[in-house]
Amino acid sequence: MSLREPSQDFSASQSHENSACKRPASEQRIQANQTNALRSTGPKTLRGKRTVARNAIKHGLLAREVVITGGDGEENLKDFHALVARLLEHYEPVDVIEESLVETIAICWWRKARVIRAENGEIRKRLDTIAVDRAQRKSDKGNLALLLSEAASFLYRAENPADAKVSTRDRWSAMQAIQSNMREHCSGLAHLSALLEKAKSEIANHGYISENIRNEIFLGFCFWDYLFALTCFGAGPPEAKMEESSSGKVVNKETDEERADIVALIDNRLEMIITLKEYALGRERLEGDAEARSFSLPPADSTDKLLRYEVHLDRQLYRAMDQLERLQRQHRGENVPPPLNINVGKRS
Repeated sequence: MSLREPSQDFSASQSHENSACKRPASEQRIQANQTNALRSTGPKTLRGKRTVARNAIKHGLLAREVVITGGDGEENLKDFHALVARLLEHYEPVDVIEESLVETIAICWWRKARVIRAENGEIRKRLDTIAVDRAQRKSDKGNLALLLSEAASFLYRAENPADAKVSTRDRWSAMQAIQSNMREHCSGLAHLSALLEKAKSEIANHGYISENIRNEIFLGFCFWDYLFALTCFGAGPPEAKMEESSSGKVVNKETDEERADIVALIDNRLEMIITLKEYALGRERLEGDAEARSFSLPPADSTDKLLRYEVHLDRQLYRAMDQLERLQRQHRGENVPPPLNINVGKRS
């Protein structure tokens, strides 16, 4: 903060009040001002002179057009101007030609930054949706396994005319693959868990498992836990275990101990399914991480396009830098040999 003397404040106030009736400058004052202006020689150092020489130079047409100033891909114009300013400070061009070469260098660097952003976008285009895409694929596979399991009773019957040329072993091998697929997906395991919970509920309410649930349990478990599937299949109300009471109702004579044993087996398999769900979730996490790492590079077609574009920019950049260096060496009075051009094309 500067201090002003009272006389200066008074003079400024007086000048402001009398501005309306201010006299024109005298001829003596005009001559004195012109004499003082001649004494100002401007910058004396070479760097200062070069800096002043660029005062009237404006950014060229290419520099004005290279920055995207609207839309979703809007770029920061101030950042580009800052880049140009730093390059001008570094190279210190002395004429319009050197100035244009410096701007060409800035444009090449700016466009190379776009290549990196484009590469980033190509990678993120897949990474940002990888979780949803994988969940969708897992859901599709799980639902396909459930559908095939439901249709297995028809598709793989020996009398099915569509499979007349398929051996029985091949049919059952296909069903075994379906059951394996169900155990690999949380949706399939949830289906198996729901079947067992339904079986427990029927045993608690009726003392046996209905025919429909017994068939579904058998189709879902027979290839990876045959004894359990067979036990549940036999937990229905066979006629040998049924009799009519005096009231006319059918009573199941199966003992409570036998029913408790079946419920215990079901509970054991439910715990096993919980463990399989944990394994499935862990496997999905590992697969997701591996897939994300494999997406750390853009697709092959995008990579090829980006690399070719970057090579093109590098050629422009190095050509401009070489031309600028040669001009500046010439301006310093150095002996600069002409550039060597080699034609590598075929001779006619």
